[in-house]
Amino acid sequence: MVFRKVLLLLMTLFIMQLPSFGQREKHSVKLPDVSKEIMKMRNSDQRNRIKWADMIRKGKNNSEKFREFTKEVIAVDRKNTARMREIISKYGWPTYDLVGKESSNAAWLIIQHADKNPLFQAKCLILLKAAVDNGQSNPRNYAYLYDRVQVSKGEKQLYATQSSTNNGLTKGQFYPIEDESDVQIRREEMGITRSVEEYAESMGFNYTIPSLEEAEKRAKKLVLDYETNLTLAKNAMNTQDYATAAEHYLIVAKSYGTVTTQDFLEASKALALSQHTEIVQAYTFLIRAMTRGWEGFNDIKDHEDYAYLKQANEGKWSDLLITAEEMKLDR
Repeated sequence: MVFRKVLLLLMTLFIMQLPSFGQREKHSVKLPDVSKEIMKMRNSDQRNRIKWADMIRKGKNNSEKFREFTKEVIAVDRKNTARMREIISKYGWPTYDLVGKESSNAAWLIIQHADKNPLFQAKCLILLKAAVDNGQSNPRNYAYLYDRVQVSKGEKQLYATQSSTNNGLTKGQFYPIEDESDVQIRREEMGITRSVEEYAESMGFNYTIPSLEEAEKRAKKLVLDYETNLTLAKNAMNTQDYATAAEHYLIVAKSYGTVTTQDFLEASKALALSQHTEIVQAYTFLIRAMTRGWEGFNDIKDHEDYAYLKQANEGKWSDLLITAEEMKLDR
């Protein structure tokens, strides 16, 4: 049932990007060829994601075919991202005037899915904000990308657009939300018409906006859990009990808005040294550290403390190396 809802959501997103006949552009755009190219990239993006979600729905996500197709999806995303970097470097954000509303929305969707290049997403966020302020882009798109960038750094989101469902592969919940009791107000201000409760349901989980008092309690608990587990993690690292340290660091890493860059580095080290079953998180934590501005990857990639990462998941390690190189383009 969850897979069906997620697939429906993806298909809805695809349809949302397609204007009806009456919404077709009524004026010429300044960059018609770029506009067409962006739409072509958007179409390939959506075809891949609909097929990917359909494979999950049919229970094929543990198959070799699924793994190979996932590699294809990532390759297309990287190619699209590289081309969007060129376009934006030359022309700036693809605004309504430059490429039309349809292609401007499509450009956002491509950037929204450029998760292998979080620094590029962050750069685009600044340009998108300026375009929104000038009435040249959709504020709803800004809200989604803002949350995406925040989550990629381990910070709290504002609009409750990002959850941990991963197309139904994991238990769903929203990543931590700043000023949570007012989240629906902020969504409406950005033109997001669907309520946060309805959005959560479409992603396969239940959510109720907390009162101000409950929201404050949640925020305080998040900080308390962070402080408690950080102390326990550090103590375990000092005694070389890396498995215990990893367990506590996994909780620390979920403390969005409080977790630090150093925490992500220590968490990845503990996971590697303990050869933890959640080792895939180590690659994510290193990317989050780099997204926050850490530039020490070359210093640790050959360090013995992280040696296990190379053999634990060769695909993830290779992906990490590529991401580290691509981030240099956006610093």
